[in-house]
Amino acid sequence: MKRHIALRRAALVFALAAIGLAGWYIATAPTTLRIAAGPEGSQQLRYVQSLARMLAENREAFRLEISVAPDSASAAKALEGGKVRLALLRSDDPTATEARSIAIIQKRHLFLVARQDRNVKDWSDLRGARVGVVRGESDDVKPLVERVFAQYGVGSDGVQLFDVALDATPRALTEGNADALVFVGFPGQRLRRLLAEITQGRGASISVIGVSNAGALAFRYRDLEATQLPAGVFSGSPPLPPTAIDTIAITHEIVATSDLDSSVATNLTRTLIDVATRVRRVEDNAFNVEAPPLDRPRRYPVHAGTSAFVNDEAHSFLDSYSEYIWLALFGLSIVGSSITGFLGWAGLREEPERVSMGLRVPNLLARLDEARTTEEVDRIEDEFDALLRVLIIDYARGAIDSSADGDPRPMMRMFERLVKKRRAQLAAVPIAAQ
Repeated sequence: MKRHIALRRAALVFALAAIGLAGWYIATAPTTLRIAAGPEGSQQLRYVQSLARMLAENREAFRLEISVAPDSASAAKALEGGKVRLALLRSDDPTATEARSIAIIQKRHLFLVARQDRNVKDWSDLRGARVGVVRGESDDVKPLVERVFAQYGVGSDGVQLFDVALDATPRALTEGNADALVFVGFPGQRLRRLLAEITQGRGASISVIGVSNAGALAFRYRDLEATQLPAGVFSGSPPLPPTAIDTIAITHEIVATSDLDSSVATNLTRTLIDVATRVRRVEDNAFNVEAPPLDRPRRYPVHAGTSAFVNDEAHSFLDSYSEYIWLALFGLSIVGSSITGFLGWAGLREEPERVSMGLRVPNLLARLDEARTTEEVDRIEDEFDALLRVLIIDYARGAIDSSADGDPRPMMRMFERLVKKRRAQLAAVPIAAQ
């Protein structure tokens, strides 16, 4: 029997250990999210690849599984179709309807670069001109450029727009193939190098022109944001531009569908911002990750979990799941008796040993009759007192079986009389006779 109990105990210990390890693994396992981004070779895709690698290397709470999309519209369709949980989209992409913003990854500014001898001061001065729209490694920006021209009263038939590869921009301006070029991008090292090649290597004087109607455009279109390029952002001597210029920008954002769990969105936003500095170093500081603003209408509404993070209203585990915890505790209380029975079967719970006066007192009486000294009688009386103390404790916790033991008081009085009688008998016998 003891062997069976030992085996049951061992089986229960192993089962509890396995359950504990499984729970620990589930609780600490990183959350894997599939994200659509592209196109292939673009700066945005390289960012996501660097981010995924960094999350894995630093053992963060998230892992990214990348689905390469040919453009922002395809990534949006993958998100809307439920094929991915996240997508990296442009703010001026009209495809997505249910996307919710998690974090702004990059702002791409729009500006003109024109030859100074063309006397271009603003977009309206380009009516009838040949304007190259610089097409880099990202999506088409011509619809955005046409919107800006329309704001200045220049229709699509009033300007000659044509695509220019990024590496061909110096030749397009210096050889007179274009009167001006439109850039939509981050003013990073590559753009600075190209403009320096125009002004220094090829000796052409250029002007950098922003969008003077930036505020009006941002007011009309939620996918645009009024911004500013600081003086000297493209370096040069004299600095280019010589003064700060107002312009507009589109944003690249990591978005999710509204049904993404709020706690996941909160923690993902926090993680993206925490690792932002390290990822910026990978891509020449081209990505300045930030939480989306809450104080104005936007193309992509802010996800509820991200909003909670921005407002410092993120709920703790107990706040979010307290109701479930109390329901679980209530359920455990219902099955408590079953657990107690199982522990008894496993030999891990034994009924407390109850004191029976009817079984213990006869033994003490037999020893009392055989006692030869008053010291032995004292020890027997001490054992009886200890028996009474245990009896009182058992009675207080309800472990007394009155039907089996009956009323112990007559037995107690009888034992006390016999102890006194035996002590008197031994005291009357001369020490020599003992």
